[in-house]
Amino acid sequence: MAESMQVRVVTPENPIFQGEATAVVVPAHDGEVGILPHHARFLASLGLGELRITTGNSVQRFFLEGGFVQVREGHVTVLCDRAVALESVDVDAAEAEAERARAEKSAAAPDLAHRASVMRRVAKRDRPSAPRSHA
Repeated sequence: MAESMQVRVVTPENPIFQGEATAVVVPAHDGEVGILPHHARFLASLGLGELRITTGNSVQRFFLEGGFVQVREGHVTVLCDRAVALESVDVDAAEAEAERARAEKSAAAPDLAHRASVMRRVAKRDRPSAPRSHA
């Protein structure tokens, strides 16, 4: 059996995940960070992107927005502003929200447009590629 670590993912509203995992990948503010059992102590701020938690043979994927990750003695704690299961992400709604903000000339428009763009990129990774024809 592979070694594991305890992982907790918590938002202000509720816990998203709690359990053992063999690997975690977080969207740190300056790029993705992979965490395996016995990782050194670590603290980082999080940005927008995909959170992946590997448990056995499955991978749970979330769209994560901001927060912090702490790794300490076999425990990974992700405190995030928002996390949504990737299959529940509504890219069209995020893009519509960004468009409304642009139309209203809201100061939040650039941030919302960036969020929608990252969300679309992460959601695309989840879709299987179309079969290629070999003519």
